[in-house]
Amino acid sequence: MFKRRANAPREPLPSLSQLAGGVRRSLSNFLLGGWYFPGDENSRNRACHLTDNCTYNVQANLAGGNFYTGLLLLLGADDGFVGLMNMLNFAANLLQCIAPLFLERFKQRKRLLIAMRCVVYFVNIIFIGSIPFFDLGRRIRLTMLGLGVMVVQTTIALCSPGFSIWHIQFLPQNIRVRYFSLLSMINGIGVALFNLAGSAVVDICKANGSELMGLTILRGIALLFAVVDVIALSRMKEYPYSQAEKRFTLKDLVVSPFREVKYLRTIGITFVWNLAANIPGAYYTVYLLKNLEVSYSFITLANFLNVPILLLLTPVLSRFLRRFSWLKTLNVAIALYAPHYILLGLITKSSVYYLYPLTLAYAFILAVGINLAFANVPYINMPEKNQTVFIGFYSTMANLGALIGVTIGRQLVELLHPVQLSFLGIPFVDKQILVLLVGCAMGVTALAVYFLRKNVQE
Repeated sequence: MFKRRANAPREPLPSLSQLAGGVRRSLSNFLLGGWYFPGDENSRNRACHLTDNCTYNVQANLAGGNFYTGLLLLLGADDGFVGLMNMLNFAANLLQCIAPLFLERFKQRKRLLIAMRCVVYFVNIIFIGSIPFFDLGRRIRLTMLGLGVMVVQTTIALCSPGFSIWHIQFLPQNIRVRYFSLLSMINGIGVALFNLAGSAVVDICKANGSELMGLTILRGIALLFAVVDVIALSRMKEYPYSQAEKRFTLKDLVVSPFREVKYLRTIGITFVWNLAANIPGAYYTVYLLKNLEVSYSFITLANFLNVPILLLLTPVLSRFLRRFSWLKTLNVAIALYAPHYILLGLITKSSVYYLYPLTLAYAFILAVGINLAFANVPYINMPEKNQTVFIGFYSTMANLGALIGVTIGRQLVELLHPVQLSFLGIPFVDKQILVLLVGCAMGVTALAVYFLRKNVQE
């Protein structure tokens, strides 16, 4: 046996302060490593961007998502109107194609973009949230909601390309994997936490016969996040944009993207994904709330599974992206995503409380790779000049794909509504059959992405 020498010094145990310091250093390296460098102006810009992105997404979920669907149902919207609102969202966003004609006239756009974001917040949070309190008929209130949604989505369409090009100025390629990984993780955690708390508030109010009050409270919290977002945007610096010597025309706006064949492949990948992914629209949430009569808290608690999955898998997928490529990772994740919709189609009242969480957990695992990849896809092979034109065209085609998807979904729901099927003792209604068909469409999408990503340089 080996014996410790008598004169060998015994190493002292680390103190609590040393352990705390080690934890702080590890946490700081995990959160800030690779993208934040003290004293660097672009690092401060990225910190503000992180705040902006997270607060924007939290408020968007508190005023939208399942809570928006609940508001529609409270106002008496039927399946047709729910589908029409989804179509309106994406139809308005097609205006991103002409947004560069408007934005490229301004050498500095920061104040304009922030003002437009404020318009979005006022109409989406305050005006739409006030409609249920108006003493008007059902049809008039739904019409007002539709007009409000159109104003919101039109304004977003005109300013979104400007935000993308402004923010990419301080996100160089060498830090994007690490930064987008952190952004995706913090976004997912923040949205999940506030959705969970918000669902509890709405369910408590609903149990007391005042679901509308719960939804209104959430909109008030969303407004506070909107204020923080505007402050974060105002603190970001704007640098000069790279512009062509000759001002482009409407013809150039339409023609120039088609001269960039490799970038068209990138756009094609986004188009087919958005088409397939948006066919279900908000119909499955309607199925859960109306057909299966589950609570907001259950839906959100099941979605909360996204938090541990993000924490565990984001670092793993980040290394995978650095080793392989953005598009290959995306392709594999989309291919494996298809069974998620098949499982959703099998959920009934007797199985919802165990099968729905399991199905979401499977989807969240793959969504980590999909979301990380799509964070950088818009910039793959994008030309350096007049980038607002190309990001606008990219977003337009993404929304066109989504519009076609939700239109197909709406038509399918109308066609399938009278259909009653039963297989192996499981009854299937229109919304279940819809997601089963989406599973097949997602398999075709994975095949299309495989061919489109060939010869694309990343």
